[in-house]
Amino acid sequence: MADLQELQDEDRRTEPKRIQFEFSRDAVERLDKVKRETNASSYAELVRNALRVYEWVIETERKGFEIGVVKDDGLLKVVKFLY
Repeated sequence: MADLQELQDEDRRTEPKRIQFEFSRDAVERLDKVKRETNASSYAELVRNALRVYEWVIETERKGFEIGVVKDDGLLKVVKFLY
């Protein structure tokens, strides 16, 4: 299974292609918030990072794994992603 670092390294080896997106004002506000919270240097970096995480989620679930989150008190919850 590819880890996030391998996906990031793969991104750096490929020739860039410019793509343009249109977002609602609400979506742009959400993008700005996540960009600030993650210290992404650009929207492109933010989208690349999000794509890597999304690919990892899909690949991990496709291989039969469940993804979960653990709260500070040790409570484990399985997260089901919708795609």
